[in-house]
Amino acid sequence: MIEGIDRRISKLALGTAFYKLDNKAALSDILDDFIEQGGTVIDTGRHYGESEDVIGLWMESRGVRDRVILSTKGGHGKNHGVDAHVFAGTIERELTTSLERLRTDQVDLYMLHRDSPTVSVAEIMDCLNGELNRGRVHSLGASNWTYDRIAEANDYAYNHNLKGFSVASNNISLAVPAEPFYPGLISVDKTGEEWHQQSGIPLIVWSSQARGFFTGSFTPQMRTSNVQDGFTARMVEVYGTDDNFERLRRAAELGERKGGYSATQIALAYLLYKPFPLVPIVGAHNKDELKSCFQAVSIQMTQQEIEWLNLAGKDGTTC
Repeated sequence: MIEGIDRRISKLALGTAFYKLDNKAALSDILDDFIEQGGTVIDTGRHYGESEDVIGLWMESRGVRDRVILSTKGGHGKNHGVDAHVFAGTIERELTTSLERLRTDQVDLYMLHRDSPTVSVAEIMDCLNGELNRGRVHSLGASNWTYDRIAEANDYAYNHNLKGFSVASNNISLAVPAEPFYPGLISVDKTGEEWHQQSGIPLIVWSSQARGFFTGSFTPQMRTSNVQDGFTARMVEVYGTDDNFERLRRAAELGERKGGYSATQIALAYLLYKPFPLVPIVGAHNKDELKSCFQAVSIQMTQQEIEWLNLAGKDGTTC
């Protein structure tokens, strides 16, 4: 459950950052399929260009607004959030635009896409609670915020009889990034995991499948080759460690042992065994990819298998 939202939260959220109007028909089919398979949470953001437009037109044409838990984000800024002197005005303007594009008068979850370090938590929480009071949002979230800063904001909210952040949205996956893929991104470390476990605040996970690392498209040989493609080069820089390639190998092995699941499916299932509430965002580009993600939800793993996937037993211990 997410505070402020009284409907069922699906085990997976649908990511839509790449949605474009010129591909609206095919994307609408994916959205249809997501709902038909029991999905409820759809994630978008003002920074994602036409994503909100596609979702708004789809919800309007299908009449499914009441079946969707709609999450959008604002306050991304050009680099690291929004400057203090324009923060409140920026949030008001961006949320107004989001609601117009989404063709609705309220969103279930509104998240700040980035922290704005020059803005006090007092101003941020006062501003967001103003939108709660207006009824334009029902719940609040923080994406790419450090846990110290989330705790500071929630302490302020508690002490001033306001609503705090009900969710955090940071990165975690079976593959551990060597550094942020883009400046300002936050990945969950051991301390962050303990924070979620102790607070009970859910984590909405972006890049839950490590941006496609577990497809096997990236190899150790790419670390020494002259990779021309910029995305591939960055993937190798961020995820191309010996440990991650061993995690990939183990995920593929375990998938075969369990009846032919892919390494990507195993990596997604791995997250669902974390000892705190989380909802992975999956960016399925077609119905087959979406089906694969939903199949991963039902994969059963033991604690021993989970630890082995994450390199416990590197001395040769097997499951």
